[in-house]
Amino acid sequence: MMLSASAQQYYGMNGLINVPSADMDTVPVAHIGAHYLNKRMVPDMMKLDGKKYNSWTNYLTVQPFRWIEVGYGYTLQKFHQDRIPTGKVGFYSKDRYFSGRIQPVREKKWWPSVVLGAQDAWGSYDKGHSESNFYQNFYIAASKHVDLWKQSFGFHLAYRYWKLKGNKRWNGVVGGITYQPSFYKPLRFIGEYDGQYANIGADCTLWRYVTLQASLQKCKYFSGGIGIRVPFVRMGHSGTAEQRPHGFWDKWKERKEAKHGKAQRDEEIIK
Repeated sequence: MMLSASAQQYYGMNGLINVPSADMDTVPVAHIGAHYLNKRMVPDMMKLDGKKYNSWTNYLTVQPFRWIEVGYGYTLQKFHQDRIPTGKVGFYSKDRYFSGRIQPVREKKWWPSVVLGAQDAWGSYDKGHSESNFYQNFYIAASKHVDLWKQSFGFHLAYRYWKLKGNKRWNGVVGGITYQPSFYKPLRFIGEYDGQYANIGADCTLWRYVTLQASLQKCKYFSGGIGIRVPFVRMGHSGTAEQRPHGFWDKWKERKEAKHGKAQRDEEIIK
């Protein structure tokens, strides 16, 4: 089982760059990380003194099963200190959001995987700052992968609806293509259309647990980030998941079974 390298990493969920996909990780896993966003990936409502700015996101996502993923993240917001117009400018606030996605249809030979998802799904409609639903959107996505000459190609299509009018440029049909070379499958090259721009990028998993993504919006403006990948199963040296689970409950069961087996052997010796 090969490691997946499929994070829409600016908020930690599986996907492309600024486009969702129907991919899920190959094993139960958690991600924690940070991502630098150039201002072209930031919602238009996030402005200071009438101008957009570059920002950072942090996130924690968990995929407990192969068919569901949930996450929490936030984007740093710039303000004048103490909200005084002449005050020092800095990241004095956060736009927080919860996200989730489920995969009711898993990819098979003759059909794609399908995912239903929402970003910034829970929160208030306050026009203030930290609970503003800047990222609220809902989507349905489909993904199909084809292996040719040991190379893996992914084809991804989604329909997305953004709640706020300022994000309407990302509405509608979006999609992209991914390519994973045979010599290192955790490396993935990405090309996508997010409803406004054509973006290119790449992501990969290093040393089994470190995820990296770098992208260019409009093929020239950089965004990128780093994350830590924590599988809930034991990983082999080749970057594959061993069949034997290695979570807390699995350890407890192993110890219980070992203790029970030892007790049985002791009884046989006494007899």
